Amino acid sequence: MRTLVFTMISTVVLFGVWGAARARGIQAGGPAAQQAPQAPTDKAAYFANADIQAAWKDLEARQVINKRVLDGGAYSINVRIVKEGDAPLVHANSADVWVMMAGTATAITGGQLVDSKKRPNVDDAAGSAIRGGIEQALKPGDVLYVPPGVPHGFKDVKGFRAFLIRFDTK
Repeated sequence: MRTLVFTMISTVVLFGVWGAARARGIQAGGPAAQQAPQAPTDKAAYFANADIQAAWKDLEARQVINKRVLDGGAYSINVRIVKEGDAPLVHANSADVWVMMAGTATAITGGQLVDSKKRPNVDDAAGSAIRGGIEQALKPGDVLYVPPGVPHGFKDVKGFRAFLIRFDTK
């Protein structure tokens, strides 16, 4: 069942992202666009694995952790690198779906965000740690869903590469 869910989510992500980029004339892995392409409403889209790998290499070279590759207004699809020490977050009005593609980490979810501070211009708050959370080991192929209001962060991070699909719920 987990393989089926992973395959379905990966297919949606892969087909959705690349076609939107092509429709807008943006080559993934080439010169970075200032804004992510808008999600198409009248056709499917596709994003090749080679382009995803190139996006991760570009992020690493520029020491950047996130590239939004598709923007649907109420949702976005991102190519994401998580690093050890990234601040744990809690989102007020959006949910995350993490599709782990490479590396390993331990997700910490739930509990209480310590030293929570609202971040400007986004619906989330960042903290210094999570107290009383549940830990779950992650490896390639795993999917993690985090609803609004649930603190989440990662530790023991080694080569963490994921698709991050974020969508508004309220």
